[in-house]
Amino acid sequence: PLLVTAATLTGLLASAAAGSSTQSAAGHGNLISGGELRTFSFTALRKADGTAAGQVEVKNRSLDVRAHIDVDCLRFEAGSRAIVSGTITQSSSPGLIVPGRIGVFGVEDNGEGEAAPADRITTIPDYAPPKSCNEFTFVGSTLRDVANASVVVRTLTPIVNGNIQVQP
Repeated sequence: PLLVTAATLTGLLASAAAGSSTQSAAGHGNLISGGELRTFSFTALRKADGTAAGQVEVKNRSLDVRAHIDVDCLRFEAGSRAIVSGTITQSSSPGLIVPGRIGVFGVEDNGEGEAAPADRITTIPDYAPPKSCNEFTFVGSTLRDVANASVVVRTLTPIVNGNIQVQP
């Protein structure tokens, strides 16, 4: 299912790239979290009218859970960074990751090629609705809730392999 989702997300991004008025953030890869591999695939598109759409699929091996998010918010920040949020629509462990809650995460695109530093992503905390990417910002390498900027929500973590692309 994750491989099919990655292919679907890649197709959505390619379609969006053809339209010059679409901004996007997308990626696929792995990071280490809780001592285990965590795999992610996502695409987030912001159209000319300001609406956002996309999909996120995450497999967290340390918790043995898979989750899916329907993206409804995409915001760009300096440094090739983006913040993405949306409603959790599927969870293999609904007692742990609850459908209907809002997942939020940040990404950083550090360029292409072997000489470029690794792209980075945060893990995905969840919140009771309403919550959106517009309520978060980066402070250094940390994602923070604007309402309580002294508290670190999540830290950007280098991906082990894969690629993230931010196209504001």
